[in-house]
Amino acid sequence: MAVNYFTIFIFFALILTTFSATLKAPFKQCSPPSSSEVIKVSVNAPCTEEYCTFYKGTDARLEFVFNLKKKSHKVRAKVVATIGTIDHDFALPNSDVCQQLGCPLKNGVQYTYYNSMYVSPTYPSVKVNQMRYYLIDGKGRELVCISLPVMITEKGSQQ
Repeated sequence: MAVNYFTIFIFFALILTTFSATLKAPFKQCSPPSSSEVIKVSVNAPCTEEYCTFYKGTDARLEFVFNLKKKSHKVRAKVVATIGTIDHDFALPNSDVCQQLGCPLKNGVQYTYYNSMYVSPTYPSVKVNQMRYYLIDGKGRELVCISLPVMITEKGSQQ
């Protein structure tokens, strides 16, 4: 009988481990699992399971915890937003990841990266189908990618 309880304990432990590694909606890892593992993502904005709301005139700050599957010497950040069917690149005030984390980034080491982007009051109120936040190596290869749908709106307006 003790073996059965032990087997059940191991089974539930494996299930809990699997679910704890899954990102909470609406965040998704869009980078290949062979390049990195994203452990946790957060933003300084209210989020539902459908999207996160970014308010005009504020800084949208994204933070994520990850580890790479291989070493990388030069890393930069890039943001791409898909509105309708069109991709738009957004400039980041500091896209040099190595300034914050120190390079080379080593495989198997857990890193916490954050950056913010100003949401201009001139942006239209719109639902961004997908905002993708990339970390890219010096050869242009995708190391880490986080995807989330975003609503850009005025503070206090109804969505």
